[in-house]
Amino acid sequence: MSPAVTLSKSGDSKVEVKKSVFIGKSFHISSPEQVALYLAEERKKYPDARHLCYAWVTGGEAARQKSSDDGEPQGTAGQPLLELLTSNGFTDSLICVTRYFGGTLLGKGGLKRAYTDSGRMALSDGEPVELIPALKWREHCSYPFFEMLSRKSGQSGWILDNIEYGQDVVFDLTVPEEAGPEVIRSCLDMSGGTLVLAEPESLLMRGGKVSLS
Repeated sequence: MSPAVTLSKSGDSKVEVKKSVFIGKSFHISSPEQVALYLAEERKKYPDARHLCYAWVTGGEAARQKSSDDGEPQGTAGQPLLELLTSNGFTDSLICVTRYFGGTLLGKGGLKRAYTDSGRMALSDGEPVELIPALKWREHCSYPFFEMLSRKSGQSGWILDNIEYGQDVVFDLTVPEEAGPEVIRSCLDMSGGTLVLAEPESLLMRGGKVSLS
């Protein structure tokens, strides 16, 4: 099974074909409800544009997907954008393309190419990354131990975040799933056996950058 892919940031593109301008935008989304907000923002930016076509996918147990040609000939805009997302394994992602009509009909093939090119460029500009299985612990420890753990995390690529400084240090520790046994061993060794990690939460974390097909 291929790894899932998502966007690191919002991406932009602009394609001009026979004076028609296609303005692409890609977004990471955490829920379908966000789609309407992003589309409303794009419509507000370009109120005189003729079309705003889009496609989105979400993952997890309630995986969903949707596309819209927004008045373009059927299959020339929304479906090609959706195919870009699904063929590259994207999840939790939205592409939308705003079109200003330039006065020359492009035909179904020309429209499909223009929307596909604009969508692909917007996705690439959003810096897509793999999502890999990971484990996350919410823990607390002494300041001296946290210094040791910070050094080890820097060397190993583990992620320490959501840090709270009080009597002890409270933090999230996130690592690729395959690094789980090493984390447990390291915490036991560095703490002299006093820090036994609780059961971790399973999730997906962002890995390396990927190229689009």
